[in-house]
Amino acid sequence: MNFRRSGPPHIKVGDLVHARDPVGEYFAGKASGYRSRSARIPWAWVRTRELRAVRALLGDVAGADVLELGAGVGFYTEDLIRNGARHIWAVDMSAAMLERLPVGQVTPVLGDAAAIRLDRRFPLLLSTGMLEFVKDREAVLANAAAHAAPNARSVLLVPRRGPLGHLYRGFHRGHGFDIHLFDAAWFASAAPRCGWRVAAAVRVAPFSLAVQLSRV
Repeated sequence: MNFRRSGPPHIKVGDLVHARDPVGEYFAGKASGYRSRSARIPWAWVRTRELRAVRALLGDVAGADVLELGAGVGFYTEDLIRNGARHIWAVDMSAAMLERLPVGQVTPVLGDAAAIRLDRRFPLLLSTGMLEFVKDREAVLANAAAHAAPNARSVLLVPRRGPLGHLYRGFHRGHGFDIHLFDAAWFASAAPRCGWRVAAAVRVAPFSLAVQLSRV
């Protein structure tokens, strides 16, 4: 399977001109080596556990159209393809990340997960490692709900409140920005305000939380 991108350029959605963005600058700088670094210990061990949890909550993706928010360089995009997803709309704020997405049944979308407007609704939505970086978490959940088909499910992977989560937060503070940490109670409170209900929340060692939301 060929995962090298050589197809048409990504789609630009909305205005991406901002003041200095430390998060965007960080990920743009890491894009070229992001995949190889995430394949090393200990991150490879963490990713394996997270992937298992995400797959379990997503369920069968064969033949499905998927909206992926915060696709990065395509780790989960590739897994969706391997498991038979029909097409993935992969959204990210980093053009450098999008350039490394797999080819084929992927539409790269350069845009803000809280503000994109795509003229379609999806039965499956996925967001891994993105919600902790955004300014308005509920705006992202609400915009995802606006793109969700009736009875759609959304799976999110986020860092969990706790000692290791705080170490992860400290790691990113060293890069000049702060991140959010989560627990099941936050989703139980926020999801209904944004058009979702919490169907499942699973703690994933060492410091992650995998959440399945259902569209209401």
